[in-house]
Amino acid sequence: MQKKLSRYIAALIGWIIVVVVALVAMPNVSQLVRNKGNFTLPSYAESQKASNIEKKANGNKAVRTYTVVFKNDSGGKLSSSQSDRIDDKLNELDNKKLLKIKNVMGPSDNAETKKQLIAKDKTTQLAQVTVKKNNYVGQQVKELQKQLDVSGIHTYVTGVDALNDAFSTVTEKGIQKTEVIAVIFIFIVLIIVFRSPIVPLISLLNVGVAFVTSLSIVMNLAQKVNFPISNFTQVFLVVVLFGIGTDYNILLYNYFKGALARGLSAKEASHDAQIHGGRTILYSGLSVFIGFSVLALAKFSFYQSAVGVAIGILVLLAVLLTLNMFFMQTLGEKMFWPSKVSAGGGKSRIWYGLSRSALAYPVVMLGIIAVCAVPFFINQNSTLNFNNADEVPDSYQAKAGYQIIQKHFSKGMSAPATVEIEDNSKMTSQAKLAAIDDLTTYLQKEPGVKTVTSATEPGGNKIKSMYLKNQLLTITNGLTTSTKGLGKIKSGLSSASSQLQSANISGSTAQVQQLANGTSELQSGAQQLSSGINEYTSGVSSINSGVQSANSQLPTLTSGVSTLNSSSTQLASGMSQLQSQVSALSGQATQLLTLMQASGQNTTAAAGEISQLQSSISQLSAGSTALSSGISQLSGSMPSLTSGMSTLASGTNRLASTSSTLTSGGQSVASGTATVNSGVQQMNTQLKQMSAQVTELESGLTSANDGLDTLAKGNTTMKTYLDGLRTSYVGDTFYLPKDTIKSKAFKPALDAYMNDNRKIASLTIVFKGDPNSDTTSKELKTIQSDMKAKLKHGPLKHAKVAVGGQTSQNNDLRTLANGDFGRTATIMTIGIGIALIVVTESILQPLTIIGTLLLAYEVSLGITRIFSRLVLGDNMLSWNTPFFTFIMLMALGVDYSIFLMIRFKDEPMPDLKDKMLNAATSIGTVVISAAIILSGTFAALMPSGVTTLIQVALGVIFGLIILVIILPLTLSALISLTTWHNKRMVKVKKPKENKEAAEADSKE
Repeated sequence: MQKKLSRYIAALIGWIIVVVVALVAMPNVSQLVRNKGNFTLPSYAESQKASNIEKKANGNKAVRTYTVVFKNDSGGKLSSSQSDRIDDKLNELDNKKLLKIKNVMGPSDNAETKKQLIAKDKTTQLAQVTVKKNNYVGQQVKELQKQLDVSGIHTYVTGVDALNDAFSTVTEKGIQKTEVIAVIFIFIVLIIVFRSPIVPLISLLNVGVAFVTSLSIVMNLAQKVNFPISNFTQVFLVVVLFGIGTDYNILLYNYFKGALARGLSAKEASHDAQIHGGRTILYSGLSVFIGFSVLALAKFSFYQSAVGVAIGILVLLAVLLTLNMFFMQTLGEKMFWPSKVSAGGGKSRIWYGLSRSALAYPVVMLGIIAVCAVPFFINQNSTLNFNNADEVPDSYQAKAGYQIIQKHFSKGMSAPATVEIEDNSKMTSQAKLAAIDDLTTYLQKEPGVKTVTSATEPGGNKIKSMYLKNQLLTITNGLTTSTKGLGKIKSGLSSASSQLQSANISGSTAQVQQLANGTSELQSGAQQLSSGINEYTSGVSSINSGVQSANSQLPTLTSGVSTLNSSSTQLASGMSQLQSQVSALSGQATQLLTLMQASGQNTTAAAGEISQLQSSISQLSAGSTALSSGISQLSGSMPSLTSGMSTLASGTNRLASTSSTLTSGGQSVASGTATVNSGVQQMNTQLKQMSAQVTELESGLTSANDGLDTLAKGNTTMKTYLDGLRTSYVGDTFYLPKDTIKSKAFKPALDAYMNDNRKIASLTIVFKGDPNSDTTSKELKTIQSDMKAKLKHGPLKHAKVAVGGQTSQNNDLRTLANGDFGRTATIMTIGIGIALIVVTESILQPLTIIGTLLLAYEVSLGITRIFSRLVLGDNMLSWNTPFFTFIMLMALGVDYSIFLMIRFKDEPMPDLKDKMLNAATSIGTVVISAAIILSGTFAALMPSGVTTLIQVALGVIFGLIILVIILPLTLSALISLTTWHNKRMVKVKKPKENKEAAEADSKE
């Protein structure tokens, strides 16, 4: 004995050392849970594929996006000055140590962001801030709030990561409350059960050592070898270890107390308790250990995290079966002070009555159980809540911001989905951009979708200038304008042709020809005139020299004067005709000059010649007038010539002096008419050429007119075709010229929705409904299947496409959780069944126990669902409530079954019914006390405020109550039916045996 005591003292010292080491080596549990406690989905999940593509788009650097909510304190619209201050704050964001800013999208960046990030009631604005991902979400949130604080405006920072961090904070605080409440509750219950303050202290000390040690082991494994943990690992270690640890202690202390009552010493009693109670504890603990250990076979890391409880169970068993022995042997009866140790154990009247009824009426009792359970199987609602935001109280700013977004924007704006597309080549080609735009438009028409934004539609609406319909409209409008312009040109050409035709160029040319002929005659007449003047001058000279002989030759002179008079008359007539022709020629020359100017001919030379001609003609006219006047005077003076010969004699000198002027004038006339003739002849030649050109021009105008008619008809035909093309389905085709794709105006859209090398593109989907709802989840599944079919044969058929975001993650989580739950539950049930077969050495008893546990689970889950809806106001159970309720009830409920069946095996009575009745009556008090303690421990989860923990606590409590009621019924009914069957088989065999004996006797 002394050796055993020394061994237990060594155990005490050893556990003290272990606890000290555990405390020293304990990592920062809170930060570790925040870093690694969130569930992770396998790499093959859709949302994880999208996350990996997004990470690649950011240069293989993980990022997270926060949504910043700005809301007016007064509840009214945000003023323009407040909006400016918000913009200033966003522009001033500083890259602190905790904030490595990657991108900021503010409400005033452009028209598209205004539409998306400013609420319709103008009271709220949003901004999206993307930062480098690190392990300090809470600190990043606080830093953002600090830098974006604007006076007069409430600033909230929310998002998936912010909500998850808030959930971790809530769970952490809930665990602290649970630990305190659980310890107080267990202490009070143990005082009531054992009526001693020492037993509760020893029990809590043992369990506390096990908890600290196992928590340190689990957290160090998580830190060093990525052992799976979750936000619930610590809290379930608390409730399971303190719950079943206390149960095991009650069982062990009852055995110890009973042994002391029988007169055994403290050492002997502790040894007896270790043998009998320890065996039960060991069997029960190993069954629970197996139940939690098989969860390592789950695919979902969140489910695997429950394996940490299995480690805690092993540590607990080691502590209870070693450290407890020290206190029992050391304290003995003093352990139960101030109560007295008395013989006999407590009897449970409840289990006695239940077991007796089931033994007497097994079929009736089982029928009643089945009838009571049926409604909970029929009226099941399998819809679960996957929204972690519901786990966070409204007082947390991340939750408040989330609710503001859902109130002032569409609910889907709180957690948009993203479509990640990765291709081997750049997606800035016309074909791939068109495919992206086509997909954007296609997704916008999907049920439940509010908006879809992409590089081609950054505002969630089509940009008209990027589509053929708008582009063709511009072209057809240009064709209409062109047709009108052609009409005006045609009208001008027709007018010019008419004017050319009315100008009678050929007739004017003929007149010019007449003029040319006239000027030739004029030149000839002028030459004759000059010759006549010369003759006249010569005659005057003769007259002047022969004036003396004039009288004798007067008749001859008279005859010559008459001839001269006649010639002057002809000259006057010719000059008159010349004057008329010159006037006509002057008018025609002016008209011809005008026409030449209209037809674009170079008129400078012709104008100079015509001017010179007009000057010469004027000089000729003046000379001819003077000559006519002189001859007239001469003719008129002839009558007096005879009487005034003396006067003539005196005037001949004068006439001789003026004859030189007349000769000079005649020569000028001759020279002028020669110049006029030369100019007119040249003008005539040019006019003939121009006439041919004008004729060709008229022909060209006619051809041009016909060409314009053809062109106008072509424009009309083209416009009709393009109008039809524009109004057809082709008009909705996306098309961007290469220059536009490379333009600065398009670059911001590409930067927002594509990575730097343009091989990864993103689309953002905002749903109308709650992104975490079951309805939205189904809508996303439809989108995923439709999208894959849409891209199967287009330019992006070889691209990797995945949908990310909260809704996609919930879909993957739902698929994985539901599928793995069934698989894990099956594995756990089989493991517990094998353990029960070993313990009970039976097959029917384990099947009955498992059936009882499953029945208790289904009914408790149904009651929990009803209670949550009617009392808590939660219409759905959290997605992980069924799983945790199942593993807790299966793992912990099997304890009570083992308690009962081991006691049943230990009963010395030969009759099975009596054995069961005595076992149920004896162990009932222990089981009920254990169930109360375990229920109280789980009830300590309710003040945590975490919906999942509250619902799991309710499920376990209802399940334990159901187990306490139906466990003695089902197992007693099984024993009764088995006994009845065995007796019936015995009765069947006895007549046969008697008949064979009688036949043998007769033969003898």
